[in-house]
Amino acid sequence: MEKIKVSKRITNADKQRAHKNNGKVKLDEGRIAKEVKDNAIFINETQQSEKLINGFYKFYKRKVKRWDYYSLLFCSIVLILMGINFLIEGNDYFFGLVCNIIINSLLILLGLYLLIYDLNYQKYDLKESQEIYNDDISKFINYYYFGDKEMVLINKEGMTSKRYYEIEAIYEARKFYYIFLSPTSGVVMAKDSFTRGRELEFHDFIKRKMEKKYKKRCFRCFCKKDKD
Repeated sequence: MEKIKVSKRITNADKQRAHKNNGKVKLDEGRIAKEVKDNAIFINETQQSEKLINGFYKFYKRKVKRWDYYSLLFCSIVLILMGINFLIEGNDYFFGLVCNIIINSLLILLGLYLLIYDLNYQKYDLKESQEIYNDDISKFINYYYFGDKEMVLINKEGMTSKRYYEIEAIYEARKFYYIFLSPTSGVVMAKDSFTRGRELEFHDFIKRKMEKKYKKRCFRCFCKKDKD
């Protein structure tokens, strides 16, 4: 999860105030937030949770890095099957039998280790969250504002804005959108948490804005609410 920073965008009104105050600009965060909200085409308010964050980590490993995930899964299964096969074949000589058991047992253990490593994924760590953010980010509410040219994210940590071309990628899953602000950090947005606009319309909007950076990882199934 990327740490949210306060936006440093300066408007014409800010520049005029700066001229009157000897060049010093003091941003009014409340005014900026209101301006962002007024200009937003879509607004989403997603309550974070430990389950939601863990789902992000799992999605990243198994869907975003899916080639690494499936390659390691395949290699681990092959090692286990090879070890079992050679172990069953055995050897007629005592020395060969002992070597066969040791070597192939190690092969099976290596395969099991890689399999367990591949199936596990990072979990939410409250202690780490307290050290980095001085807060429990699993209790945050993320407010997403999508305008014509940029996305703005606001929560307890502050506010950040990204032009659509600056966003690394947006992945669509069955119930969520995973928005990657950088190659290794991102946020989760629930499909059922729109307070302005409908998810079906947002899907078409964000797909058009992100172009090749929009990645689908699900089969879209339009619920009744979308059709109303």
